[in-house]
Amino acid sequence: MKINIGCGKKYDPDYVNIDLYESLVADQLMSAINLTFEDNAVDEIKAIQIIEHLSFFELTYAFSEFYRVLNSGGKLILETPDLKKSCETYINSSNEQKKEVLGWLYGVPHKGLQHKLCYPPFLLTELLKNAGFENITSNYFYNEEAIPTIRFTCNKNNDTNQIGIFQTLSHLRKNIVSQNKVDFTNSFLCKEQEDIISYIGIKLLDMENKGKKELFYNLIIELLIKWPELVNILLSVIKNNILISEVELTNIRSMTAFLIEHNFVNLLYCSIRKGPTNPGTQKLIIYSTELFARNLIKDLLFSKESQGRIKNKLQNIGQECLESDNIIFSPLLIEKKALDFYYIGLKNYHQGKYSQAHNMFLKAIQFNRDNFKFYWYLGKTLVKLESPPHVRKIYKKTLRLLKLTNIRNKEEIEAQIQKEFNLIKSNLNT
Repeated sequence: MKINIGCGKKYDPDYVNIDLYESLVADQLMSAINLTFEDNAVDEIKAIQIIEHLSFFELTYAFSEFYRVLNSGGKLILETPDLKKSCETYINSSNEQKKEVLGWLYGVPHKGLQHKLCYPPFLLTELLKNAGFENITSNYFYNEEAIPTIRFTCNKNNDTNQIGIFQTLSHLRKNIVSQNKVDFTNSFLCKEQEDIISYIGIKLLDMENKGKKELFYNLIIELLIKWPELVNILLSVIKNNILISEVELTNIRSMTAFLIEHNFVNLLYCSIRKGPTNPGTQKLIIYSTELFARNLIKDLLFSKESQGRIKNKLQNIGQECLESDNIIFSPLLIEKKALDFYYIGLKNYHQGKYSQAHNMFLKAIQFNRDNFKFYWYLGKTLVKLESPPHVRKIYKKTLRLLKLTNIRNKEEIEAQIQKEFNLIKSNLNT
């Protein structure tokens, strides 16, 4: 079987023609990131002028699906606008021609026809390799619409060990999509999820080579810290259960269900927030929290005597935890949460709502102790709130943290903060 993905209104009699939006000639309607075909059921995939309609992470999932359904050695053919040639054409063309080139690059404002990203060859090559494809070649030409185009051809690899791992990752992504665990409009979250999936691939390859049970448990423990819900998905798609027994699998599933039920990721966010807020200690707080989580999970998995005590402890902590919307424990997402509080604080500060601003800046610091701007604006707010005892301390913390921060115009910023601080001290002494 051969399939033509994103056929639009162009019917190819040699292929099963599929599209997500256009039903006029398509044999089936389906998404490129969630194909309904069985594993290893397709000899060839043709995807002409479609990948530019997908965002970076959508394309990662699409390539994973293409890999899953192709036979070993199966062929993938891609065509997409040639970004470099299109840009050169734009620069050297008339105003009327420029309008046409913009259509090549950005698509048209119609359902399914907007372009999200034109992919340069180096990036496409990297994404194809990461998805498990080999024998990657490319050539450039003008298609029948006179659009400068690049065509990629490649094959699903033939290495039995690698196929098993890439197939597992493909099933993992497919289940993530099917269970609505991915939001392609949230690039920050998608990146963290994809980093975790890549980490799983590395560890599965390591286990394939070394075959040690403790490697599997180490993977499970890290996933229970970073993204507990993914453990259930991984256990449902992994093909090789030789490393551990059914009894051990049952125990892992039980502990995973318990941690999900008690919002373990949210508890870790609460732990970050409740830790000391000394400037420059963010890495230490993250490390301490992950160490606490790792030891706790090990006790849950391997010490039956400790399970009751730990479960009671988690239940009590959970009752005090106010966080509720976190599914992944990630330093990057923690920093983003801190920035969100900071931006709200800035708005309140400029609106003269100093008490609200004070609370937001405090929350920002509770999630990230390494950003001098959080302390700086907290100090500015305390000046407005006329709270002299705390102002000196906060400005000193700001200057101390700034010295540890690598930014441009550092001397100018330090001089500005020091000027403010000198003025504050002068006012306090008069």
